[in-house]
Amino acid sequence: MVEQMKILITGAAGAIGSTLVKGLKDKYQLRGLDLTPMPDLDDTITGDIADFDTVSNATKGMDAVMHLAGCASGGTPWEEILSYNIVGTYNVLEAARQNGVKRVAFASRAGLLSPYPKDIKRTVTLPPRPQSYYSISKVFGENLGYMYASQFEMEFVAVRIGNFKKDRPIPEHPHQLSHADTVRVFEQAVIHPGVKFEVVFGVSDSTWDLYDVEHGQIVLDYHPQDKSDLPPEI
Repeated sequence: MVEQMKILITGAAGAIGSTLVKGLKDKYQLRGLDLTPMPDLDDTITGDIADFDTVSNATKGMDAVMHLAGCASGGTPWEEILSYNIVGTYNVLEAARQNGVKRVAFASRAGLLSPYPKDIKRTVTLPPRPQSYYSISKVFGENLGYMYASQFEMEFVAVRIGNFKKDRPIPEHPHQLSHADTVRVFEQAVIHPGVKFEVVFGVSDSTWDLYDVEHGQIVLDYHPQDKSDLPPEI
């Protein structure tokens, strides 16, 4: 019998984290790390990602990490971003390196490209245009991931998540990521072979060709199954 892959999900109690737990817990051995209880998981660690010892303990024995924990608001002050998003992301990558975790999937954001005009297709080659400390932390996380992938025996995938709504499982706009596609893209981000460093868009399909979803199909075999149907809002 093949042993199940062991995956740590940071921020497992959050909206996206809990969606991943429900979608993946029957296929993989999941461990959750969060500040609040995670009732859907048996293997949990309650603690702060800003504390390195906590993160080190959580990553021990894991094959991969889905890193979602952190402040997720554009209005979050710098002090909190520094602690949870900057230091916290460093802790995850460094603890993963020390504990021999091979693959890290990082929750970035599609909003890094929001300042571009709506008639410009979003591709991973467009330079990020961060407009908040929160977005800055995502640019930092992507680049830190590149450093770890290039310097160490690690693999890193940044998933630039679009708009995720806990009460809206099906997308209604090209920026959105459905619940089912959330599970698909993060699963592919940790299991697809031959990846060293990649950035992909965590969005569902849409009749408005705003995001380069084809790139995710090529590098991760991520094929979104849900689709928003609406005219372009240009």
